[in-house]
Amino acid sequence: MRRMQKKLALFLLMLFALIPVGHAQAVELMLEWDPAHNSVAGRVELQGTVNIPDLQWFFAEVAPYGGGDGQWLPIIIPQMQPVIDDHLGTWNTKIIADGVYQLRLHAVNSAQESVYYAVGPIAVANEQPIALSESVAVIEASEQSRAPVIENRLPVPVGGHVLHFGEDAQAAMHAAGMTWVKWQIHYFDGEDLTVARDRIKRSHEAGFLALLSITGHKEDLAAGGDAYLDDYAAFLGEVAALGPDAIEVWNEMNLDREWPTGQISPAHYVRMLQKAYSAIKAAKPDTLVITGALAPTGAEGFFGSNRVWNDDRYYLGLANAGAASYADCIGAHYNEGILPPSAQGGDPRDEYPTRYLPLMLARVAFPFRDTGLPMCITEMGYLSPEGYGQLPPGFEWAHGTSVSEQAQWLAQAIQIAGNFRQMPVELAIVWNIDFDKYGADPQAGYAIIRPDGNCPACEQIAALQI
Repeated sequence: MRRMQKKLALFLLMLFALIPVGHAQAVELMLEWDPAHNSVAGRVELQGTVNIPDLQWFFAEVAPYGGGDGQWLPIIIPQMQPVIDDHLGTWNTKIIADGVYQLRLHAVNSAQESVYYAVGPIAVANEQPIALSESVAVIEASEQSRAPVIENRLPVPVGGHVLHFGEDAQAAMHAAGMTWVKWQIHYFDGEDLTVARDRIKRSHEAGFLALLSITGHKEDLAAGGDAYLDDYAAFLGEVAALGPDAIEVWNEMNLDREWPTGQISPAHYVRMLQKAYSAIKAAKPDTLVITGALAPTGAEGFFGSNRVWNDDRYYLGLANAGAASYADCIGAHYNEGILPPSAQGGDPRDEYPTRYLPLMLARVAFPFRDTGLPMCITEMGYLSPEGYGQLPPGFEWAHGTSVSEQAQWLAQAIQIAGNFRQMPVELAIVWNIDFDKYGADPQAGYAIIRPDGNCPACEQIAALQI
């Protein structure tokens, strides 16, 4: 993995694959190696874990670094019993010529499927020293996390955007009938896969499908040009190999809060999406690729198009730039309602369409009406200050929304999404489950687990189950 080679490998890196049953059982393949130990001689004792399902045998092998295809040489005799954090075998480095190698664990299951864990570069220096400036890192791993088997009983599959994802949140989500978890993670140059792996693993172990919304830093995007798009896409491909069920490519790219000022452009985003889609599908073809959802807004006339594009104009630009060819689902957000979700008029602020759920969904659907693609609502929430106090400036519009209304409206919104006919809705993510920040951005006011620990919305959503 090119991206992981840029960063020191963890001293103990545990790779998990999950058996798709109700209560997932962790299985492991791991080779313990100190990243700084990049030169060896004589006999090397190998330590680690091989405990894959239906293990038939395993062995260790080496190949020239950067060119292992067809050149792997076994270095320990095959073993048939699992090993957990113990001695794997002894590598006599004198049986091969000095040089730079990669070292790989090779395990085989009863279906004759191979599972790998490889590290490198490692210099074999029995005759004379070999200087390497590069630390040892994981360069290949069969580490895909398998999704649990689940059954959706709601009008549309529903999930929640989480921050902590503790046991109480998991229990509340299960009780509501939710089947998805959304996490947002950030890409930056040199980022490894630790965070992504953890989020996928935790989701699957808890019995949920995993959606990762992956954004970057707009300053890096502005400065990096096409090279940045390539690196970002490569990272998403590496994440896809870990086994998430869906990846959302960026977030609210119609705002200069998320995209470089003066560079907001659907065509530019579609170039990013095309590269990301290709990398994701190459790594794991069944990963659901979702376009970055736009911020619902009509503020372009006030702030100017260098800072914001109205979402309807941007969605039309996405369609015209060919986004439908590089996505499985069109992302959408809805988070500014103060009336029941069936309303299509009467908002005391104004009559702008983004205030109303049916009109907002139609706004997304219209440019993609002939593509056959579904919509994925990756943020859907209602803000309530109840239990927290006065709302900060810019959010006063939600001062009258009670927790009871939040709960009822979310359930009604899910029902409306399930019945929406202009464009099928494949997924609805509640914004949010357990955020606890209530300041200038009152995220906790959107949380359906309230300060007293109760979740009225969970009860309302659960009542929709068939």
